[in-house]
Amino acid sequence: MADDRLAQIKSRVEAGAFLADIRWLIAQLERYVDTEPTVAEEMSYLSSCLDAVRAVCDQARQAARPGDQPVPEPEWIAAVEQAANGNRPDDPADRRRRIYIDGKGRAWMSQDTDPVEGELIAPLGTNPFDHGEPARKVQCRTGALREIGRTW
Repeated sequence: MADDRLAQIKSRVEAGAFLADIRWLIAQLERYVDTEPTVAEEMSYLSSCLDAVRAVCDQARQAARPGDQPVPEPEWIAAVEQAANGNRPDDPADRRRRIYIDGKGRAWMSQDTDPVEGELIAPLGTNPFDHGEPARKVQCRTGALREIGRTW
């Protein structure tokens, strides 16, 4: 039985039946090999996606204001715009530490929360028991502070 199958395959190969399939596969490979997008192309694509999301929000906002009796904006608009801007609401049950990048490219990690100063952060790689400094002060000193992830 295996010999019959092998004979069938051999006869098809000899007849050139697989050549068309092989040529098609080679053409498919050539479309994708060494054609990976650059960072600029990826950023352009992501920007166009965010622009499309913002356009949908704007359309929904405009649709909520027709004529003399405006309708309230849908609740989802604010949440979607917030997400498109990279912000997300805090979840009190989320106990993970935040990881930040400051305006000078240094990494920081949340350490503690002070009732007066707010969130305290310390440079990544320092003593984990260091109380750190207020995130607002780091942002003012370095020019920016952006959350890039969370960890345990």
